[in-house]
Amino acid sequence: MDQNSTCSGYSNSYREIFQKRIVESGYEALSASALEAASNATTLSDLIEVWATVGAKCRETTAPETPEIADPVQARFMELPLRDMMKSMALERACGQWTGPPENFTPLLAKLYQTADVQEQQAIILVLPLLNSGERFIHVATEAARTNIVPVFSSLALNNPFPQEHFTENQWNQMVLKAIFVGCDITRIAGLAERHNPALSETIFQYVSERNSASRSVPRSVVELCERALSDTSQHKLNAIKSDLRQE
Repeated sequence: MDQNSTCSGYSNSYREIFQKRIVESGYEALSASALEAASNATTLSDLIEVWATVGAKCRETTAPETPEIADPVQARFMELPLRDMMKSMALERACGQWTGPPENFTPLLAKLYQTADVQEQQAIILVLPLLNSGERFIHVATEAARTNIVPVFSSLALNNPFPQEHFTENQWNQMVLKAIFVGCDITRIAGLAERHNPALSETIFQYVSERNSASRSVPRSVVELCERALSDTSQHKLNAIKSDLRQE
């Protein structure tokens, strides 16, 4: 599947920032060695060994302090520890250079995700849009959508074009609703307008109504999303409570 312009822009930014950080950190030799080893990986053990080497030799485990970056996508990439970003790029290289049957790489990535720590899981989710035939990795993405670990969930839901490209309507709706429930800034969801649908509007309306009945506030962005595709009946009901609705 060809990447759309959103995925292409995301992928280019990821690679550019990775390369910039590698040069600035002085880890060019380690990066080159890790990517070369990943190119020759044929088993999960091979890839785990590459990750272990990166983990042992790359001492930059936290993101550097940088001036505020306006682009939220680039800012997120800068927050990721270089060690984990290097691991994710090794994964991308292994996927791109895989010489075995393509379907054999899918369970490998799934197992890697299951054994990864929280930082590594975020790195895997962030690199999904860069992987060839990304639809193969829906299972990993849906696991991230279900997790109770908010940083991992946010790595999928916010500023990541993978769900926009590959999720079904039901998967998409569940992810957006969860983002609302856990308090994410839904304006950072890639494809929010393009993937919106009447079923999602109606479900959000039920949420807004319940919050209003409990005298609890609702983010203005949630109300605006709700109104994008409401039925006339639900819109009339929303209009009736709007004057009392606490928006933030």
